[in-house]
This record gives sequence, C-alpha cells and structure tokens, in this order.
Amino acid sequence: MKETRFISENKNKWAKFERSRHSSETDPDDTRKLYTEINNDLSYAQTFYKKRTVRAYLNYLAQEAHRRLYRQKKEPFGSVWSAWTIEIPLAIYRARKNLLFALVLFLVYAVIGAFSTHQDVDFARSILGSNYINITEENISSGDPLGIYGTGGQGSMFVQITLNNIKVALMCFFGGILFSLGTHVILFNNAVMVGVFQYFFKLKGLLLTSFLTIWIHGAFEISAIVIASGAGFTLGHGLLFPGSYTRLQALQMSGMRGIRIMLSLIPIFIIAGFLESFVTRNYQILPEWSKWLIVLFSFGLVLFYYVVYPLLVARKYPEKIHETPKAEPFKKQRFNLHKIRKNTEVLRDTFQHFRGQFYSFWRITGPYIVPSIALIAIYQNVMHWKDLQSFYYFDWATQCSILFGNPYSQVFNGTSDIIVSFLWLIPLTFCGAGVFYTFDRSRKEQSPREFLHFLRQKGGFILLGLIPLHLVFFFVPYYFQIPLIFLLPLLLLLPASAGYSIDKNKLTEGFNFGAKHWTNGFVTLLVLSLGVFFMAQPFGFVLSIHENAGTPIMRDVLDWFLDFLQPILLEVTDYHTAIINLIRQLIYLAFFIILLPLYFIASSFIYFSAREEIQATGLYQQFKQFGKRSKTQESSADYE
Repeated sequence: MKETRFISENKNKWAKFERSRHSSETDPDDTRKLYTEINNDLSYAQTFYKKRTVRAYLNYLAQEAHRRLYRQKKEPFGSVWSAWTIEIPLAIYRARKNLLFALVLFLVYAVIGAFSTHQDVDFARSILGSNYINITEENISSGDPLGIYGTGGQGSMFVQITLNNIKVALMCFFGGILFSLGTHVILFNNAVMVGVFQYFFKLKGLLLTSFLTIWIHGAFEISAIVIASGAGFTLGHGLLFPGSYTRLQALQMSGMRGIRIMLSLIPIFIIAGFLESFVTRNYQILPEWSKWLIVLFSFGLVLFYYVVYPLLVARKYPEKIHETPKAEPFKKQRFNLHKIRKNTEVLRDTFQHFRGQFYSFWRITGPYIVPSIALIAIYQNVMHWKDLQSFYYFDWATQCSILFGNPYSQVFNGTSDIIVSFLWLIPLTFCGAGVFYTFDRSRKEQSPREFLHFLRQKGGFILLGLIPLHLVFFFVPYYFQIPLIFLLPLLLLLPASAGYSIDKNKLTEGFNFGAKHWTNGFVTLLVLSLGVFFMAQPFGFVLSIHENAGTPIMRDVLDWFLDFLQPILLEVTDYHTAIINLIRQLIYLAFFIILLPLYFIASSFIYFSAREEIQATGLYQQFKQFGKRSKTQESSADYE
C-alpha cells in the first residue's frame, strides 16, 4: 500500500484520538480501542515506512495513548510517605558500610582529641580557643559551668544554630567530591573538638554534668555530622571506585544516593536546633531523669531510623536492594538549531550539550586553553609573590584578583595587571571558539587540525565580540556591575554571532539579536550565575571571611582542608602561606575552566533561537527541500 493511501484510510481515526486528548469526557474503552489500533498502524508503518514522517507521527500517538492509559493519579502525600518509609531507608541500608566507617572514624578521632588533652591541658585552648576556655572557667567558678548556652535570644539562637548545623553537614557531604578527603578533614575537626570538650570537663570534675547537657542536643547534632559524613563517603566512593561505569556516571549515582541520605537529616537539623536553643540552656533546672530520658530517647530514635528500620525495609523489599539510580551514558545529541527555545529549554539543552560534548571539547581545546591559563597564572604569581605571603579579609576574592588582574583589588599591580587582564582574552577566545566549533554540523568528525582552521577564520571576530564583555567584568567596579546586569544581555550574543554569522556586520547582528531576545539572555545569565554561585559555595563560601590570623570566621570545605594542611606545611617550609594560597588558586581556576563553556553554549542556543525568529532560516531550508521528496523512493531530503 502506498503511503498516501495508508494515510487517507486512517487519518480520521488518528484525528479522533487527537480530539480525545483534549476532552475530559473520553470513554476509557474507546481510548483502549484506539490505542490498540494505533499500535497496529505503527507496526505496519515501521515495516513499510521506516524513515517516513508518518512513522514518527504514529510513534508519538502511541506514546501519548500509553501515557493516558497507564498514568497513575498524582498522590503527593503517598509519594512523600513512600520516600521516607521505603526509598530513604533503602538508601541508608545501601550506604551502611560508609555510615559505619564514618562512625568508627568519629570515635577514633574523638579519642585522639581526649588523649591529646590528657597529655597536654593547653591542647584544649588550641582546639576550642582561648576565649571559650576563659569564659567557661569563669562560668565554672560562678556555678554555671555551661552558662554559655544561655546567652542570646532563643529565637535568633535557634535560627543561627540550625543554619550552622546545615552548613557543617553540607560541607561534610560535599567534601566527598574531593575523593572523600574533604569529608575526612571536616569529620576529624569536629570529632577532635568533641573529644577535647568532654575531656576538658572531666578534668574539671564535671564529666557527667557536661555529658547530660551537651548531649541533650548533641545526640541529634553529632549524629547528623556522622550521617552526613557517611553520605560524603558515599559520594566520594563513586569517584574512587567507579567500577564498570565512567567516573561521571558513578558520581551521578553515588550523588543521588548521598542526597537521599541528606534529605533524611532535615528534621534532625530542626530538632537539634530547637533542643539547643530552648532546652539545653535550662539544664540547671531540669531533673536528672528528664535529661537522661531526652538523651536516651534521641539516640534510640536515631538508631531505630538509621540502623534497625533500614534492615526491616531491606528484608521486606529484597528485590529493591540492588536497584541502582539511572545513569544514562553521556551520548552526543544532535540538537535542532532551527528551533525557537524557551528559557527552560535553553538551560536544559545547555547542560545536555555540555555533558555530551565535554570530552570532545577538551580534547580539541585543552592543548590551547590549559597552557595559556597556566602561563598567565605563573606570571601573575611571580609578580605578586609578596602578596601570596598573607591571608586577606575576603581571601577567595583576593586570590581571584591576583589571577585576573583586578584593578579594584588591594593587590593591584598597576600596568602589569592591566596587560594581564587583556591577556585573558586569549584563553576566553579559545574556549568560545571550541564551543562554537562543536556546534558546526558540516564536519562529520572533529579534529584539532580542523579546529585550528576554524580558529583562523573566526578567532579574530570572536575576540572582538568578547572585548565589550571583558571591559564590563574587568574594569567596572562591582558596585556598578549590579545595575549593569540589565545591559549584559545586549552583549551576550556578540561572541556567538562572531562565531556563527556569515554576515559582514557580525557584531551588529549579535547586538540586534541580543536586544530582540533580551529576556532569554537575562534569565539565562541569572539562572546560570546563581547555579555557578551555589556550586562554588563548598570551596568558595561567600562568608568565608578571614581574620588577621588567617582563620576564617565561617569555613568552607577548602578552608577545612587547608587548615588541616597548614600545620603540616609549617613544619617543612617557610612558604607555607604561599603554598596554601596557590592551592586555593588552583581549585578556583579548575572550577572556572570547567564551567566557563556553559555561558558560551547557552549564548549559542539563544543566538540560534533569535536567528530563527528573525530570519526563519529553518523555514527557508524547508522551502529549499520542497518538491524534492519522492513518494516511491527515499532520498537525502527525507533525512533532514
């Protein structure tokens, strides 16, 4: 049967199903009947019209019919209940070895802290701080040894403590991304602190008093640290032992498991903060039996949900124990570049393209981007060697200023830094050209040689397109950059237009496209920037403010790691502070290099959307194919 006759005989039936999609009074029996017939038609089309449009259309109808027949009613409460009673306990069960490992490490580290205090009483001052020790000794002499818990308002104390507990737990978890080393360091610091604290009060003859006071809230608070560390080790396990998966796939699966465990800690954070703010401060008026009851009940609840209950769930659902989260291989995907995309589609396709082309992009551009950035970083650190010998108030901002030559920084080095800031256009051009090259469909295979040819053709224009953005980011003070964010979408598409357009006035076209798609550009920049900002917090915490001594008031994962490393370096070299700052710079540069392509990819999709809306290039291509399709014989036009 010819395709035209097949369509003619069945189009009414297909149209009936299309109409039923938008009707709320459709008979389920009719839907099932139509589903059967559409599946039969699809089987016929797959046999005789494999690469024709009708097959794709019927496949779409069959999938839609299947969704309508088998979709379940939304049960938000049921799904939440299932998550907390089945999914999360099973995730805890699968991570039981990592959780046990975290518990054993915590106990070992706590014993180390207690033993060190036993050997040298002054060790407590180095861990807890001289100010805390002095206040506590004054409270002991006044008969209120743990009076420090009674300072401040209860409401504000609850918020501060809860947020601090969440911050520490998140750092324990995200520390796993550093191959579990960050989690080890944070767990070590907290466990030693607990051991020192308890032994200090033992030396004062107040062991039982301190135990029944701090563990009122500590049963939940310390348990949360141990559990979050177990989740961190689960995350790091994916990187260290990927098995038959790629490291990215293994990280994706271990990250999903770790996140489920972290979700279980939400009520624990709240309960611990409440107990510390409203109950612990009243330790002197609470009877002994009530404190024992709270401590034992708290530990019992934690043990039940994280030890006993996961075992019961695992026995009830043995078939689910070895289920693994979905981690699809990162395949290259051909995107329709003639599609007008919404904001959500731009962001989704940006990450999909980034994931699919990650290896190809760095294979081609890595030999140019990495050496050029390395040379700039080496030169800057030689020129700023004296600046590396100190810690700064916002140390992460200062280290980035050294790298990028920020003229508004306290370590600005004059003309040299201005020249270096313009030299950054070189790796930025390589990065943009690499992204634009991966979008080129005229090449079946991508190679470094063809990339160089593309770079010679487009590199100069891309560099010119980057200059306006460069001037805004490098030479406009940060307090003026905030209002300028509304102008950035007008400049966002200049590099993309330089890389893709065949028009003589490439930059003018990019500016016009940016103006037409200002909303797309603004929303994409805002969402991407916020996403990058939150991803940077574990090792570039915005409130990681250093005092004169170099100790941050609020630490991030990188601070914890470097605080652990600095005493070791202090014993072997006089340049320990410079080495610490160089390690910071290395982490910041790695983060910058890896995520920078996202902005070029997003601008590419916005550019193609704007071009399609204004110039309708996709429609023009379809007109060129008009009349070339044969009803009896397939041609290349059928695959476009």
